[in-house]
Amino acid sequence: MRRAALLLLIPSLAWGDTFGGFSGVDRFYVVNQDKVCTPIKVEGGAAAGAANCEKAAADVIARLSFKEPLLQSGPKATFAATASGNTLTVTRKQAGTTVVTWNAPDKIKVVDVFASQYEDRIAVTYTTRRAGKEVTDVIAFDLGQGASTTKPITNPTNPTNPTNPTNPTTNPTKPVEDPKLTKALETARKAPKNKAVAAWKAVLAIDAANSEATFRIAASQMAAKQTADAIATLTTLAASSKADAIEWLIEARFDPAFASVRADAKFRTAVGLDKKGTSAYERLMGFGGQWEQTGTPCDKPEIRFNVNRDRTFKLRVKTACQGSVFDTPFKGMWRMDGNHIVLALPNKGKVTAADEAGCEFQPQGDEDALRCQIGRDIEFTVLPTRR
Repeated sequence: MRRAALLLLIPSLAWGDTFGGFSGVDRFYVVNQDKVCTPIKVEGGAAAGAANCEKAAADVIARLSFKEPLLQSGPKATFAATASGNTLTVTRKQAGTTVVTWNAPDKIKVVDVFASQYEDRIAVTYTTRRAGKEVTDVIAFDLGQGASTTKPITNPTNPTNPTNPTNPTTNPTKPVEDPKLTKALETARKAPKNKAVAAWKAVLAIDAANSEATFRIAASQMAAKQTADAIATLTTLAASSKADAIEWLIEARFDPAFASVRADAKFRTAVGLDKKGTSAYERLMGFGGQWEQTGTPCDKPEIRFNVNRDRTFKLRVKTACQGSVFDTPFKGMWRMDGNHIVLALPNKGKVTAADEAGCEFQPQGDEDALRCQIGRDIEFTVLPTRR
């Protein structure tokens, strides 16, 4: 998914800055391809002052992974901006609510409004008169929705600057595992059924709260018709402080080994089948990781979106209009970024920031919907498929 660079069409008599996009891995935005700026933080619906900007070297620009912004125009626009004198007002279009007001030094006229991929930052290009000429300026605001406050740039040209991000396509560094645990896990995964329980207990002897081992033992207990013991084992897993415990509890919700107890109240309590998901992972995978959007001919595509515990996904987009049917498959990897889901679609086996797309949770009735945008051409909102 390669995207062409955005060209801003500026009137021939205007001079000034161009907006180059928001960072995909930090809070910054770029002006004129080489000036890195920190957006003004919005507090109580207002912002004040000017953005902090500094020239940055090409390698820093590359690491910040600036993405093509979303131009806010047409019926799908989320934000709109107006100017009255030197006061800029940005509103959320559908709700008609004010997002931020800001006062410029002089009278201004709005040119364009842009939003970041997750709509947590907004940029506005505007014209003003300076030294007798009309110039174009850029200002951006940090709405802070689900994002931590970013410290101002201290030295963007220094590659050791702690504000410089790591490669966005690289997963966070995993802790080094005990070689004995790694070997025990490999042995248990290959063990025949009659030796599986002993093999998984050997894993627990090394890592007493290992989530996978606990799950596998519960599955083995179900196979041996030890239902009460299996549910007790899952209850132990539910009380675990391991970060991946929720992944194996969700696995148990739909694993055929537990089909016979799926209606059991104690089982449902242990695996959390009847509670609303709280973490991003549980919200995404809680109903089995299958999502869908019902299609409407010539209007809305049919979407089938499946995410898996191994962080892979498959997406199928099917459109039908006047007898023509287009069925387009996608596949790739996914990762969590706070409460957002980032989809990586490899291009020739490699993934760069330009090959990533974002999804965010939105309330729809009493459940979560997942809104995704892949480039400018594919946007959809899917609901969980209950199994």
